Amino acid sequence: MKYRVLLLSLLIIGIADSAYTVVVHFSPAALYCPSVNTVVNCAKVLQSQYSSVAGVPLAVLALVWTVVAAVLFLRADRKRMGFVVNVWAIVGIVGVFYSVAAMASLGNICIYCSLLDAIIVLSVLFLYLGGKEKETTKTTP
Repeated sequence: MKYRVLLLSLLIIGIADSAYTVVVHFSPAALYCPSVNTVVNCAKVLQSQYSSVAGVPLAVLALVWTVVAAVLFLRADRKRMGFVVNVWAIVGIVGVFYSVAAMASLGNICIYCSLLDAIIVLSVLFLYLGGKEKETTKTTP
């Protein structure tokens, strides 16, 4: 139960974070990035060639991932939907690898992207820890 609460909290923050980056993508004037220096430069990351995949803004893909993850991870029956949940978790982790690689190649960090990367990793971790917690309680006499 505690993992479901943590998971829901993370995904709500992830939805807010990714929704903000969608707004920024379509209206760069809305960007607020504290401590802009040579390393932390949200604008450079969010406006780079890596900020879209096949013409779709990464921010939009992140928003879709967090919303679908909230529905899947919190409502899905692991026995019936386990494969779909696992595939969606893998999609999220692949997105994190892409984001980290893009920031590394740019030599810049976006705090919003990094926050979302951490949320995705933690969400997947809590998803599986919560699943293990259910299995343990079901098998305990």
